[in-house]
Amino acid sequence: MRTAPGFILIYIVEDDLSVRDAITKMFESLEYSCEAFADGESFLADAALRVDDTVFVDLHLPGIDGSELIAQVAALDEAPQIVAITGQPLWKITRELPKIPSTPIVRKPLKEQDLLEFI
Repeated sequence: MRTAPGFILIYIVEDDLSVRDAITKMFESLEYSCEAFADGESFLADAALRVDDTVFVDLHLPGIDGSELIAQVAALDEAPQIVAITGQPLWKITRELPKIPSTPIVRKPLKEQDLLEFI
């Protein structure tokens, strides 16, 4: 199924188990395939990214920072769509923006329609 034309895989990189689980369950209830990771290191080690995929990345992650993870994924030759998610205050998001200039950001608390906009 992974190689089927038009197949989209949604990756979620979020350290908060309840948020990660809620996002995964929401997409799976809409019949999307998801893979979820608690940190950037395991995502980079295990994800098989394709240009048609979408990656939701929390900006505040343990280990590799979310903005650094976004920069690494965006630098791929055929980078997937990347969306940052965060509950951080606006001043902190603004500080991160120079590192991730073209990445859309969705603020927590997350709403289904805000996430679906990027699928």
